[in-house]
Amino acid sequence: MEKTDVLIVGGSAAGLMAGLTVKRRYPEKKVTIMRKASKTPVPCGIPYIYGTLKAVEKNNMPDEGFIKQGLQLNTLAVESIDRGNKTADLADGTRIAYDKLILATGSYPAMPPIPGMQTGNVFGIKKEPEYLQNIQKALESSRHVVVIGGGFIGVEMAEQIAKMAQAGSHDEPVNISLIEMLPNCLMMACEQEFCIDAERELSEMGINVMTNAQVQAIQGNGKVTGVQLASGETIPADAVVVGIGVTPNIDLARQIGLEADPRMGIKVDAYMRTDDPDIFAAGDCAAKFSFFDGQPTGIRLASVAASEGMIAASNLYHPLRKCMGAVGAFGTTVGNSSIGAAGLTTKAADAADIPYVVGEAVFPNRHPGSLPGCVANMKAKLLFSRDTGKIIGGHVRGGESTADMVNIVAAAIQGGLTAEELATMQYATHPLLTASPLGYHVMLAAENASVKLSDNRPSQQ
Repeated sequence: MEKTDVLIVGGSAAGLMAGLTVKRRYPEKKVTIMRKASKTPVPCGIPYIYGTLKAVEKNNMPDEGFIKQGLQLNTLAVESIDRGNKTADLADGTRIAYDKLILATGSYPAMPPIPGMQTGNVFGIKKEPEYLQNIQKALESSRHVVVIGGGFIGVEMAEQIAKMAQAGSHDEPVNISLIEMLPNCLMMACEQEFCIDAERELSEMGINVMTNAQVQAIQGNGKVTGVQLASGETIPADAVVVGIGVTPNIDLARQIGLEADPRMGIKVDAYMRTDDPDIFAAGDCAAKFSFFDGQPTGIRLASVAASEGMIAASNLYHPLRKCMGAVGAFGTTVGNSSIGAAGLTTKAADAADIPYVVGEAVFPNRHPGSLPGCVANMKAKLLFSRDTGKIIGGHVRGGESTADMVNIVAAAIQGGLTAEELATMQYATHPLLTASPLGYHVMLAAENASVKLSDNRPSQQ
C-alpha cells in the first residue's frame, strides 16, 4: 500500500496552493495530489479560451512546474476514505495511506431547476479540459447563442463568444444574448454606474443584454432550439451557456461523515479544520464567512481558494494562520473598459445598515494624458465607515491598472486602513503606468472622503 504524509483531493487553485505551501513549510513531507481531470485549467481563464486563446490547451496549467516542486500528481479519483485507518481507496482499486488530508474538491456549475436543462448543447462551466473542448465545438457551429447569468463568468463568456464570432469566418452573423434576472449585470459586486458601463460595452459588441429577465424553460428535442422567458418571449438558441455561479462539491465529505451543507460547503473553523482533526478543507468546497460581519457568504473565487489552501497547509501540524473571511475582490475587462471591485457596494452597506461616506476621484490613468493607452475618465469610488473612518469597499473603472488598484483597496480593507491613512500613503507612480502623483485615484478618493468625515457632511451620495 502506498503511503504519503499529506493527501490532497483536488488539483485546482486550493489544492495546488496547499501542496506548494506544504513543501515550503514542511519540505520533508511527501505530498500527493489527486485530481480527476487530465490537466488543470486556469479557472479564471476559462472564458478566454473561446475568444482570445482559441484553444483549450492554452489555458492549462503546466504540470512540470508542480512536479519540480516535489508534488506527486495523480489523475485517479478518490472513491472512498476510511477516516479511522486514514486510508483512501482510488478508482483503480489501489489504496493510499495518509497522515493529513486536505479536501479541495472544488465546486459544480450551478444549474437552475429549469425544465430542459439536460438538453443537448446546454453547458455549465466545468473545470475539465474535455468538457471545455465540447463547448468550443458547439460554439463554432452555432448561430444563436444564449448566455444565462450576468455575473462575472456570464459577462466574460458573452464577451469572449462575441470576439470568437467576430474573428470567425461565418457566412451569417452570430446572435448572442445575455440574460440576467437582476436589474443589472455584475450588480452583486459592483456599483450600479459601473454595471451600466459594462452593459454598454457589451451592447456595443453586438450582444443583446436582457436584464430583469428570467428563464422559464429550455426548448428542444435532444438539442436546444430556444430559451423561453417568463415574459413569454422565446430566444432562438443553438447553444446555451449557463454562468450563474457554483455549488460546493461536498460529495466526498458527506460520504465520510463530515459536517457539510449543500449550499454553503464543508464546515471548517478559522484554521480550515473540519470536525476531524486530521482533515482540512479549502477552496470552493469549504464554507465561507464574510470579512465584514462573520456571516456565511457565497463568495467563491480562485484568489480566495488559493488563500485558503495556503492557510490549511500551514496549519496541518500546528495552528499558524487564521482565515480572516472573504472580502470579495474582483476584476474583469469588458470590451474596452476594465472594472474592479473589493468589499461592499453602497447597496450592500445600506442593506447592512452601515453608515458610510463616499469618496470619488476621476483622472486620466497616464500622465500626461496625451500618452498612448490613456483612459481619460478612469474613476475610483471608495466607501468608508462613517463611524470608524475605515475603508469598507472600493470600485474602479478604467485601464489596465484597475485590478492592481483594487488590490490596494482589498489590502487596505483587510488592514483596517482609514481614509486619512490612504490619503497620505505613498504610492509608486510612473507616466506610462499610472495616474499623476497629483491625481492618483485611491489617494484623491480617500482625501475626498476624509474631508467629508472631518466636516461631518452627509454620509451618503
